[in-house]
Amino acid sequence: MKILDCTIRDGGYYTNWDFSEKIIQTYINSINKLPIDYIEIGYRSIPMDEYLGEYFYCSVYNMKYIRSICTKKIAIMLNAKSTTISDLDSLLIPCKEYVDMVRLAVDPAKIENAILLAESIKKMGFEIGFNIMYMSNWKEDTALMTYLPKLNGIVNYIYMVDSFGGIYPNDVKEIIAIVKDKTNVPLGFHGHNNIELGLINTITAIENGVDMVDATITGMGRGAGNLKMELLLTTLSAKNKINVDFNALSTVVDKFEELQKKYNWGTSLPYMFSGANSLPQKTVMEWVTKRFYSFNSIIRALE
Repeated sequence: MKILDCTIRDGGYYTNWDFSEKIIQTYINSINKLPIDYIEIGYRSIPMDEYLGEYFYCSVYNMKYIRSICTKKIAIMLNAKSTTISDLDSLLIPCKEYVDMVRLAVDPAKIENAILLAESIKKMGFEIGFNIMYMSNWKEDTALMTYLPKLNGIVNYIYMVDSFGGIYPNDVKEIIAIVKDKTNVPLGFHGHNNIELGLINTITAIENGVDMVDATITGMGRGAGNLKMELLLTTLSAKNKINVDFNALSTVVDKFEELQKKYNWGTSLPYMFSGANSLPQKTVMEWVTKRFYSFNSIIRALE
């Protein structure tokens, strides 16, 4: 079972994908000493109209710099809905020296196009993570299940993404069994923490045979955030699954706790409500972080 840290990519939703060089150096130096197999350093994207920081675009300069100081495998993410096959050469050919895995963020409703992207990416020689969103809706999505066998031999990991952060351990166990019946591709799990089930859901996924799991330093991530990497590593260490350098872990946690005081990520009542009711986090995050509205007003709007 492998561990992927996606702090820079998922945490970028709070910093607009800008991180200081000092933070990046501390992060990489600590990760190098921890039992983490991959780091996901951001998105790789065509230009957007709005301002988005350097780890949304992952320039060659950034990738080259991180490759020079990082001993782990490096991943980037493409958003399948905004990427076409004609974009792949310009986006990915410059990455080949520096990036090991390309992960696709996939809307189940648009999986057919995402499979075509994955086929093209495979020919370029990258490992592929196929991150399928909205896991809490999978059991009712018969169309999605018909596509899963088509991923055999194309992707390296099918990732189950709890986009709304509201799935329960029994659901994790049941969905893993359903997916394993449809495909022989290794599985990954990416949980959000709206109702604070990120740890138990991830442990349940591990116990039911997933091959890779995600977490982030201090849980930094979109909306309510993710499972805290420090909690996952501490738990696995206590179960004698891995050896952890707690000095290195403490050093990077301290730096991101400083950021957390500024950006205030983590769950709150609106995120709990949205997670429990499988509601998208994008609008909730805008309301909560800008604080134009009271929590009462946000809950009423969600209702």
